[in-house]
Amino acid sequence: MADLLKFPTNLRPRHARRTYQVHRFAQNGGVLRSCIITARDDGDAKRQASGLTAGDRAELWASNRLVAVFGAFANPIATEIRLNPEPQTTGS
Repeated sequence: MADLLKFPTNLRPRHARRTYQVHRFAQNGGVLRSCIITARDDGDAKRQASGLTAGDRAELWASNRLVAVFGAFANPIATEIRLNPEPQTTGS
């Protein structure tokens, strides 16, 4: 019976495009602008997004997947993370 069923091997046509989001950030970390682009693949989306960054820090997302980060903050928000040497206690 399974021999009678034919399943498509290529679900996406060759010309299909994916949707990506580009988010540009200000120096203080706030969002300057967000826009949606369509591209054939991640490489095409990276090329398009790099032209939209205008020298600002930007992130390229495909749904909930981070694809690329462009630029960097001149002053990083955090330079290191470390544990406190002594645990804090709530006293009474």
